[in-house]
Amino acid sequence: MTTAVPMRIVKGDATSPQAKGPKVIAHVCNDLGGWGKGFVLAISKRWPQPERDYRDWHRHRAGNDFALGAVRLVPVQADI
Repeated sequence: MTTAVPMRIVKGDATSPQAKGPKVIAHVCNDLGGWGKGFVLAISKRWPQPERDYRDWHRHRAGNDFALGAVRLVPVQADI
């Protein structure tokens, strides 16, 4: 049996999570290879890795799992 944990809403900069331990910044993106509007601008301003990874993943999509619903984890710091 699982116990429900209440959701806690924290306001602030989503690119600077204020929690202890490992953190995940989740972002849902398109499958068109577009990167340049919305939240990704803040991500790219802080770290270059996610944009580079996304564009490379899209560029080589014929040989990988790039599609809606696919999950990609891109480490940007030791705990993020």
